[in-house]
Amino acid sequence: MVSELGFVFLTLTLVLSSLSFAQLSVKGLGFEVFNFSQVKLTNAIFFFTLTSFICLTYSFLDSDFTLDVISKNSNSQLPLIYKFTGVWGNHEGSILLWLLVMTFFGFLFSSSSLVSPTFKDEVLKVQNSLCFLIVSFIVFTSNPFQKSFPPPVQGADLNPLLQDPGLAIHPPFLYMGYVGFSIIYSISVAAMTEQSNHFLKILKPWVFMSWIFLTCGIGLGSWWAYYELGWGGFWFWDPVENASLLPWLTASALLHTIVIADKKKILVNWTIALSILTFILSLLGTFLVRSGVLVSVHAFANDPTRGVYILLLLASISFYGIFKFINHQKQNQENFHIKLISREGMISLNNIFMLSIAFTILIGTIYPLFSSVLFNTKISVGAPFFNSILIPVMFPFVFGMILGPFTKWNRDDLLLILNRIKILLLSLILFSLITWYINFRDPVLSIIFIILGGCIILSSLFEFLQILRNKNRLIKIPKKMIAQILAHSGIGLLIIGATGSSILKEEKIQFQEIGESISIKDFNVEFIGVKKVEGPNYLSQMGEFKIIQNNKLLTILKPEKRFYNSGKQVTTEAAIYSRFSGDLYIALGEVHENKTQWTTRIWFNPYTLWIWIGVIFLASGGLFSWFNSLKKRK
Repeated sequence: MVSELGFVFLTLTLVLSSLSFAQLSVKGLGFEVFNFSQVKLTNAIFFFTLTSFICLTYSFLDSDFTLDVISKNSNSQLPLIYKFTGVWGNHEGSILLWLLVMTFFGFLFSSSSLVSPTFKDEVLKVQNSLCFLIVSFIVFTSNPFQKSFPPPVQGADLNPLLQDPGLAIHPPFLYMGYVGFSIIYSISVAAMTEQSNHFLKILKPWVFMSWIFLTCGIGLGSWWAYYELGWGGFWFWDPVENASLLPWLTASALLHTIVIADKKKILVNWTIALSILTFILSLLGTFLVRSGVLVSVHAFANDPTRGVYILLLLASISFYGIFKFINHQKQNQENFHIKLISREGMISLNNIFMLSIAFTILIGTIYPLFSSVLFNTKISVGAPFFNSILIPVMFPFVFGMILGPFTKWNRDDLLLILNRIKILLLSLILFSLITWYINFRDPVLSIIFIILGGCIILSSLFEFLQILRNKNRLIKIPKKMIAQILAHSGIGLLIIGATGSSILKEEKIQFQEIGESISIKDFNVEFIGVKKVEGPNYLSQMGEFKIIQNNKLLTILKPEKRFYNSGKQVTTEAAIYSRFSGDLYIALGEVHENKTQWTTRIWFNPYTLWIWIGVIFLASGGLFSWFNSLKKRK
């Protein structure tokens, strides 16, 4: 009965959202036949979607195997937390979560008292129309309430890789970022009917909010991949990973552009264009993940019908946004000239670099698909290609990040800038020489990138000290300056962390005898043995390794190989010992024929922890900017 109610509420969402879609379509043809209260429609759509999602969640917790999605992605042995996260650990449930987040953002916007009723009505009309397209996709191709008869006695299993606490927080954060750009799209499309630029103050908090969630979602995803997949790394240039990085890059460009647009009343069209592009890239990521065109540990669906529908959905939303933008630009052409040596010039230059990176990653991600379809040739584009793109761009990018904060608006002089930061420049030169001297045995590329990351952090600290000297009191530091310092420092930490855990990593693979010690870096890793452990729905072979440094026992790491009862699948669970200097990372392999040796893979990944700290700094910087944008809007 609960599942039937869930489908009824989902159908009501379809019906109500179709009213907004019909009204928008009729208005686009030049007619104004009927009108509805978009606020009331939005509230009802959110309530019905939330109720439908609750019904599906209850069905998962109750192990209602009459539903196809539950019989294929859950079983009675599954721990309660994974029954809950299993709601979005599949294609149908995750798309329903996508819809719930989209309706939630519409509900939040409808509750805002700082937006005029007319503009709010226009925004919600677009947002509810987007909801209609998504809910129609769910009802007609991906219905989570689809039943099978007779129902199976026992279900299959949730993908073992998804049976991890990280799944409880990673997808919701990622979706809040991905789908958050839907309201940004809606605001930007609605703003093209307005004559003023007031929409920029309305748009800015939503941009920061979505960017924060997407940053956290990507960070949590890379953290999950690092410890769960047992591959010893945090990023593999997987096409689905790229799909989440693309909107993050364009959203980062949008963050900077909207600051210029709001302050100087220029680049308004660029702000609208980036808003539309970012949501289009979010939809493209959905197509890549759920169409079946990509083979990935992250991909869900493998159904051409769904892929065609998503492609049509992507095309229609892209066409509508681009068509509106072209018409708007013809009527509102911007005439301005930005000096390169200025604050807005530096921001614009870095935005160009970010968009160039995004475009190149996009080509590298989708070209193999076109090659397969058009030329019947299978090719793969991997890390060497993407790394070769990023490396040259990093130098001007870092240069702009260092000089930008010390550059004046409108126009500046390079010699004056260098004179203002002469102490910083001397510090950077001294830091570079010391870093090179200490690490001269390491690969040259790693030294260069550690220096680049360190220079960004030092310049941020220098900026902070200058503010303290001028303001005298910490409490008077503007939030936007704190945000900038935190975010830029986060980028520096990310560069150092990524460099250490990729270029400087050490790896040892061997058959290791029980009682044998392996030396890596300044650690001794002694293999104690393997014992069998029974989990709630799996059997595990758990290795035990003593981690010794300077004849002192630091900890005992326990990597596992798990055998899941229902799906008969095997996963590798790595064990990690983290320090600021680096991570000791151990994965257990297969037993040798002699039964006394096991394949062990031991990594030392320098500075990996700095990656996650960098993500926290980035998100914290975004949070300060979000608070500041809320304050200025009032």
